[in-house]
Amino acid sequence: MNSLNPGLLRFHDTFEKRIWGGQKLRTLFNKDIARARVAEPIGEDWLVADRPGAESVVSDGPLAGLTLHTLIERDPGAVLGQLPRLTAQGRFPLLLKLIDASEMLSVQVHPDDDCARRLGEPDSGKTEMWYVLHADKRAELICGLQPDVTPQTLRKAVADGTVERLLPRYAATEGLSLLVPAGAVHTIGAGVMLAEIQQNSDLTYRLYDWNRVDDDGKPRQLHLDKAFDAIRFGATPPKPSHPLTYDCGGARCSVLSVCRYFAAELIELNGPLRRNTGRRSFHILLVKNGDIQLSVDGHETSLKPGEAALVCGTAARFDLTGAGALLDYYVPDIATDIMGKLQTAGHAIDEIKSLGDGTF
Repeated sequence: MNSLNPGLLRFHDTFEKRIWGGQKLRTLFNKDIARARVAEPIGEDWLVADRPGAESVVSDGPLAGLTLHTLIERDPGAVLGQLPRLTAQGRFPLLLKLIDASEMLSVQVHPDDDCARRLGEPDSGKTEMWYVLHADKRAELICGLQPDVTPQTLRKAVADGTVERLLPRYAATEGLSLLVPAGAVHTIGAGVMLAEIQQNSDLTYRLYDWNRVDDDGKPRQLHLDKAFDAIRFGATPPKPSHPLTYDCGGARCSVLSVCRYFAAELIELNGPLRRNTGRRSFHILLVKNGDIQLSVDGHETSLKPGEAALVCGTAARFDLTGAGALLDYYVPDIATDIMGKLQTAGHAIDEIKSLGDGTF
């Protein structure tokens, strides 16, 4: 694949039906859901994915029609760069999706890597990060448990239908970002449209589902034993992040969240910007607003809100022009990509560490 030097890859959307899905993918981002011939309601749009049965397909260029997984099999280093590693199943390590919640999602938890192995799961753990793109009035995000909640009190609350009172709530406002570490109980409230970057895993353990029923009129399955194994009781509830800015040469760049699996930055662009990668990692770019032009090794594309592109790991740099804001997701070298830049910008170590999940 190196001989083709793809530079950047764009993919067809993969829409996923969800019982709680809505219409904002269509109304906010003009997504052509009808052409996809997927049963509604649509709750998720997988923009970059390498899952069995849901492998992103290249939409244009010399590699059009090939899947991300095929390209990974041909030459993983060309796609990933130096730092990222494939999953244990030999797949791309991250998954980027848009989530459109017209109803509240189930109260759920994801295991961490160790818990997933202990439970004999086929996937890794799942740490994720949310960035709110749109929220209705009074919409909320829920993440974590009150620190004094014990397994006994939570089991009683699940049985009594009083789980809500144990859950910290945050107003969902546009631009809010929240890192959701594996082991944190969480849910997304009704009226929220957000971007989610996550480990490439499909492990979700439901604790409570608001007495909702599926298409057959049956309550959806809960996974209480696994959920209680995965929950980190006594942990401080995650809170919305306070982004830290640094000079990135003509644009305002803000680090939103950092963990061992990914970093997320917001780039507010008003003119040309060259971003050097050092070939350390691929970069997934998702446009929030505006009209952005992306150029990588002579390959160019234009991105509109809700559209994403993958800058391959062999690219030493990429160029952005236009006016607007976009999210940049990548696998970080913590010292170079995060600590060095933010400390040079005058941010204290404690501030920087507050962007993470305690793993650096």
